[in-house]
Amino acid sequence: MAEELRARPVAALCDIEKSYGGRRVLGPVRLEVRSGELLVLRGPNGAGKSTLLSILAGVTRPDAGERRIDPSVRDRVSLVPQELSLYEALTCAENLKFWGLACGLPPRAIRARTAWLLRELGLEEKLRAPAGSLSGGMKRRLHLATALMDTPGLLLLDEPTVGADDGSAAAIAHMLRHFKAQGTAIVMATHLPRDLEDADRAVTLKDGLIVKEDAV
Repeated sequence: MAEELRARPVAALCDIEKSYGGRRVLGPVRLEVRSGELLVLRGPNGAGKSTLLSILAGVTRPDAGERRIDPSVRDRVSLVPQELSLYEALTCAENLKFWGLACGLPPRAIRARTAWLLRELGLEEKLRAPAGSLSGGMKRRLHLATALMDTPGLLLLDEPTVGADDGSAAAIAHMLRHFKAQGTAIVMATHLPRDLEDADRAVTLKDGLIVKEDAV
């Protein structure tokens, strides 16, 4: 029964379509995301991966079809875009405090969560370092941490390890394994083979369509 609860669907795209400037970039697509799984989206640039993530997050409205989100995760959807969303003049702790306040966390919870995330991501010594002073890989770790200040039920990641060194990629993978074990549904767009190691399923997109789905 516990496994059945963990594998329940928490999000679904039903015959979703999206066009820009009269050109269809996605769809029709049907996709189901389950709790406690890591689903990887693969495909070349322009395949529709980022658009799919944006629609799953509720940031982009589809032209047709329906996005369904389970009430248990509706207010716990986190999107980590490929573009870094860090305040480089602020310290790592200040960046996380900003996002903690945005999540409505009290000061004590923000301090505890900040300390835990930085420790788990190997950034403990960078607590008071400006985000702009970090290496590219460390910025990727901090970027992920901002989305984890409140535990997500659905975590969406667009190329989270692009440009990251092996150490940073390993730290990010460690954190994703932790949240996956807690039941978080994770959808990650990537073209890097190393990101497939912990995946449960892989979906390949081409020209806005799902052309292949595999268990990993």
